[in-house]
Amino acid sequence: MHQTIDSTGSAPHLRGSPRSGLRRVIRLIAILTSIALVGGGAWYLLLFLVTRTDSGSAAIDKSVRVVEVTIDSGDVRIDVAGQGEKTELHKKLTKSLRSPDEKIEHDGDTLRITTTCGDGMGECGSDYSLTVQAGTRIKVNTRLGDVSVTGVRASVEGRTRIGSVRVEHVIGDRIVAASETGAVTLKDVDFDTAEATSKMGAIQVDEIEPFKKLKAVSKMGDVELHLPSSAGPFAVDAQTELGDRTVEVAVDSSSGTSVEARTKIGDVTVRND
Repeated sequence: MHQTIDSTGSAPHLRGSPRSGLRRVIRLIAILTSIALVGGGAWYLLLFLVTRTDSGSAAIDKSVRVVEVTIDSGDVRIDVAGQGEKTELHKKLTKSLRSPDEKIEHDGDTLRITTTCGDGMGECGSDYSLTVQAGTRIKVNTRLGDVSVTGVRASVEGRTRIGSVRVEHVIGDRIVAASETGAVTLKDVDFDTAEATSKMGAIQVDEIEPFKKLKAVSKMGDVELHLPSSAGPFAVDAQTELGDRTVEVAVDSSSGTSVEARTKIGDVTVRND
């Protein structure tokens, strides 16, 4: 094949059209995207096929006066058994490529529930719902999930890393409700000392009886306390670095009833019911 020489004496450059190069790039991107979508779809289908949930229940012995629940992932709800109702444990275990490792122990007057998931891929969780006798002391700790305790007449400690903590209709010497990321609520509670804390979440305390010490601290979230109008004055330490501060209760720094309400980012409100 002969090339035609132009007037300058040089042969013309042979090169492809810019549009053809762009089309090749687009086709390559489309192919890679399709592979990713197919692979991702197959992975989620696999997880769907191997994931299952098992439910179960068991009676709680009447001798139990302390319940301790420590789990990796799942919600925990504890209520008081009504008249004529049985004290029971209900559970829902979710497993896929990982399975919850559950241990339930009855030691004297203490019921211990411990569930771990370990490292790996896929769903793994354990939700528990318990009905207990009114005088049962409660201690709950979950890394991922909500904690709810209602109606007991004993001390309560509820903690979670990611989730909310709610303690309601409880009478106990000491109440601890703590979340690293989530709201914390104490409502209609009677205590000597209470601690409600969150690193990132609102704190609300409402409908409470006269007490000795109340601590409500958040790093990022509003703190709202409604103190009993029948009590006071209070030794109040109310602070916020970025937000509004409102204190509408009788204050006396020498009072034996102390209130600590603090947040770094958010509003702080302390007022009577």
